[in-house]
Amino acid sequence: MAFLDNSGDILLDAVLTDTGRFRMARGDFKITKFALGDDEIDYSLFNRSHPSGSAYFDLEILKTPILEAFTNNTSAMKSKLMTISRTNALHLPVLKIHNGGYQGTAGGDSPQTKTNGTLGTYVVTVDTNTEDRSNSLVESNVNSKGVILGTAPGDTTATNFVRIETGLDTTQVSPAIDLPIDLQENQFIVEMDDRLGHLLDVAGTQVPVSFIDDDQIASYYLSANANAGGDLIVGPKDRIRGNGADTPQGNPTVHKVRGPRGKMLQFKLKPNINLATSTYLFEKLGSSVTQTADNTPVNGFKSGKTYLYIDTYIRVTAATTGASIDVPVRYLKKSGTS
Repeated sequence: MAFLDNSGDILLDAVLTDTGRFRMARGDFKITKFALGDDEIDYSLFNRSHPSGSAYFDLEILKTPILEAFTNNTSAMKSKLMTISRTNALHLPVLKIHNGGYQGTAGGDSPQTKTNGTLGTYVVTVDTNTEDRSNSLVESNVNSKGVILGTAPGDTTATNFVRIETGLDTTQVSPAIDLPIDLQENQFIVEMDDRLGHLLDVAGTQVPVSFIDDDQIASYYLSANANAGGDLIVGPKDRIRGNGADTPQGNPTVHKVRGPRGKMLQFKLKPNINLATSTYLFEKLGSSVTQTADNTPVNGFKSGKTYLYIDTYIRVTAATTGASIDVPVRYLKKSGTS
């Protein structure tokens, strides 16, 4: 919903969610909770050097037009506001894509979380024809190139997966300090287009979907307390700084979050069977591209081949703090059989 200014009158513009419409039709609609967001606010407009003084520092922000309510639930409330009781918090938790972490670190699993080097997205192959390593993939080990082998999620050689970090991304607080308990995250909501793919744990087991709305957006509600496979939500890998004198043995941290770190969400993706058996959605929602070199435009695939693709985003939201991030994904299908 949104407030609209109509010639001095303030109007409330509200759009019901799918669940709201269902309950209104059933006759038991009642608002019990609400969330606030600041998606349209650009805080860089705060001007400390305004010639009229401090009362005008936020003038441009106050002039920002307020967006109308969206009927598409995937386009609204990306930046939810949160309430915490402490007043001495200088930094709030963020979500960051691990993307290989810092290379050359101890532990050895950082390359398994990389995005594609030329696209900046995770690339998910949708069928065995696309994964034919004699025809398509440049080399047997494509995990370091940001490729998730979609047809072999349980294959131990298909090691690439998505990892999302949480924590305070600042150098002003040491990562050796525990993240305050009221800023720790133990629950996540993952939203993705169910027509395109499904969520898996790192071992390759499909995660049950919690809800699918009328736009075919599937929501997965994940909790550390119900982490059956043990590898969906895990703790931080280390408490080492990225660099500096306190870095032991010259090894930097594996983390992209620079300050205190919380839980990490990690998962694989399995393409919908429709992508593997048909080109319909690729023709309706996607496009095609021809490789001009082994790393252009998609790193890890041989030149001279044509691929169909669909670009999409998977939204990950921290249920406690409300922080969110969009994970870019490209579903890739080799055109033809040769």
